[in-house]
Amino acid sequence: MVVPLALPKTLTYRWFGAGEVAPSVGTRVVVPLGNKKWTGVVWEVHQNAPTGYVAKEVEAVVDDAPVITEAQRDMFTWMAQHYMCSLGDMVSAALPAGMKLESTTQIVLHPDAENASEDGLDEAAMTLLDALHVRDELSLRECAELLGVKHPQRVIKTLIQRGLALAKEELAERVKPKKVAWVRIADDVSEEELSAALAWAGVKAVAMERLLLAVVEAEGELPKVQAQKRSRTDASTVQKWVERGILDVEERESARPSRPGTATLPVLSEAQAKAYNQVHAGLVSRKPVLLHGVTGSGKTEIYTHLIAEALAAGQQVLFLVPEIALTTQLIERLRKFFGDVVHVYHSRFSDRERTETWMQVLEPKAGQLIVGARSAVLLPLPKLGLVVVDEEHEPSFKQHDPAPRYHARDVTLWMAARQHVPLVLGSATPAVETQWLGQQGQIEVVPLTERFGGAMLPEIFIADLRKEHKQRSMRGGFSKMLRDEMEATMKDGRQVILFQNRRGYAPAYQCAQCGHATSCERCDIPLVVHKTLGGLHCHHCGYHERPAPTTCIACGSTALKAQGLGTERIEEELAELFPTARVARMDLDTTRKKSAHAKLLEAFADQEYDILVGTQMVSKGLDFANVGLVGVMSADRMLTFPDFRSFERAYQMLTQVAGRAGRSGEGARGKVVIQSFSADHWLLHHVVDHDHGALVRRELIERQTYQYPPYVRMIRLTLKHGDAQRVEAGAAVLAARLHQRFGERVLGPDTPALSRINDQHIRQLTLKFERALAPSQYRPLLHADLDEFSTDARWKRLRVTVDVDPA
Repeated sequence: MVVPLALPKTLTYRWFGAGEVAPSVGTRVVVPLGNKKWTGVVWEVHQNAPTGYVAKEVEAVVDDAPVITEAQRDMFTWMAQHYMCSLGDMVSAALPAGMKLESTTQIVLHPDAENASEDGLDEAAMTLLDALHVRDELSLRECAELLGVKHPQRVIKTLIQRGLALAKEELAERVKPKKVAWVRIADDVSEEELSAALAWAGVKAVAMERLLLAVVEAEGELPKVQAQKRSRTDASTVQKWVERGILDVEERESARPSRPGTATLPVLSEAQAKAYNQVHAGLVSRKPVLLHGVTGSGKTEIYTHLIAEALAAGQQVLFLVPEIALTTQLIERLRKFFGDVVHVYHSRFSDRERTETWMQVLEPKAGQLIVGARSAVLLPLPKLGLVVVDEEHEPSFKQHDPAPRYHARDVTLWMAARQHVPLVLGSATPAVETQWLGQQGQIEVVPLTERFGGAMLPEIFIADLRKEHKQRSMRGGFSKMLRDEMEATMKDGRQVILFQNRRGYAPAYQCAQCGHATSCERCDIPLVVHKTLGGLHCHHCGYHERPAPTTCIACGSTALKAQGLGTERIEEELAELFPTARVARMDLDTTRKKSAHAKLLEAFADQEYDILVGTQMVSKGLDFANVGLVGVMSADRMLTFPDFRSFERAYQMLTQVAGRAGRSGEGARGKVVIQSFSADHWLLHHVVDHDHGALVRRELIERQTYQYPPYVRMIRLTLKHGDAQRVEAGAAVLAARLHQRFGERVLGPDTPALSRINDQHIRQLTLKFERALAPSQYRPLLHADLDEFSTDARWKRLRVTVDVDPA
């Protein structure tokens, strides 16, 4: 038995169901643990009673059929071993909260129960349903007393599946159907009146004519927003026709009707067709394939053809993307081809939505395409026929906290190797480790070096900020080169994307006299200035000072200034430099709501904005046909970050954001301006030359010299405690213990650059194991040392986390 808790072992329970078949492996059951009851998952059924203690009894069975497949159990077992976490961590991370029932759950009548069928309900279900009609809500204990059973979960589940009942938490999550305004020709308007109105507008009001024609051409009705976009008008124009009695506006539910895909599959170019055939050949041989295609080369079109083939065979396809922001455009494109077989799964969805998706993919009626972020790899996919990992180099595929600290790309590589699932990895800037696997012959590498539609790769320029400052040509954070290119681009009617990986107004609030920066009380990091939220904020622990202080606590001076450049400040400076430009900002502060990403991206794609300012969200796979220029406000922080992957990440980030420019193949070649104080840096020259191969060769030489992945396997141990001396002493003791066991493979303890977060002091140990050494040889030894360390009374309160293959 596995319960969703970080327990070191599985638990054994007895089954004494009189006349009932024992629950099968993979089903959920209710079991007692401590003084609470938990929903656990049956992991194994055996006849061996435990020694040393008496097994407690399973109290209730929740499922009639398994909710976790055999393939999932194998994968979760491997992940728990490889990432050195418990099976409870795996189950907790995988199962949506809606599938982990607790004894405090309240059951209520479904708001649409009158439309659901009661046919075939047994006596217990009807009794409970009648009680819900009378009572507003019932607890699990009240349900049990009413039915005269110990655990009523199975009866409750029947009502929930029939749409007759809901958990109260789910009712709170239920979203009211969104209303959308539609414009339509009024019912009492004749054809003669309509013709007369068009004739009048053609002479007197051209904008009104455009709007009315758009409605007529759409067979008399269409959403108000679309009507305004198509006719290039606004709400006031609609209102004028309403006042004249020609148009009506009505609110309708925007629920998307069930529909099949209507668009035909895209026609592949010669280069794409060649790459598709190579990818297909690799998949047939059950070898993972890396599709290395430059930005704008049309990798998605190749994916689409592979997906169509798998769906036609009735299989499931898992399409992993690194960011939620990436899914909005992608989902719309995929739904045009595949309709409602497309399912979406990510953390922004409610527990109810994730539970529904889990149950839908568990028992597929036909082919399904599941698009999601890293957590989607944990879904039950019994008919999985293809996995696509887009932008495989992205660090956001790595889970950091809480456990399990897995990397979704590496999990899919295991699935390809052990479960023989066809796998396609795609990227314009593949990870160094992935390129190395290609060199070792473990994966097939398929190059795609041409942009689709004849578009050229963007022309990249480096703006030397040293020279710009000497010549006093800077205006805020904008160099003369960037300003001139922006002005020329917008004059041509094209759009601009500006990238700055710093949200807020400024990254520091500093005294001009003594240089003291106002820092977080709980973390060793300066507070970030925010204008929209107001005051100073910590992005790590949530601490804030509002309003911002007016005097320096170090010297008493009042000369406090916001230092540095954040997305809010860029937005403010743009209003001064380009007062007529329409500016949108895309960062965590503007996209907190579930649908905020989609709305902002749709508006920019519809050219409602001239300039999009954003953090790394704008660098990942977005496709805007009208973007002519990309500006990188500062590349220096990426080049100096203290990490062995910093150059690789900087190249990937700069190349990916540069790839948003000039993708359509129409008009002038796209341009990119990168601002830097290190204009002659070797990495920037590789970015300008689009030379990813040179970067990989250089990185592999350095990593082999200094023993970093892929030439070694790394494990990072992090120790945290509120007392700096305690964590320092504990780290030293653990390091000495590990040195005795593993020798020079142990590095540290070290103090990281950010040494205190949320009043927790941090120390780190790094272990490097040669690849020739099997993990099964050192993992049990490391587990034993960590267990012995954690049982020592001196270090019990230290929090120790294990991160295998840290990103």
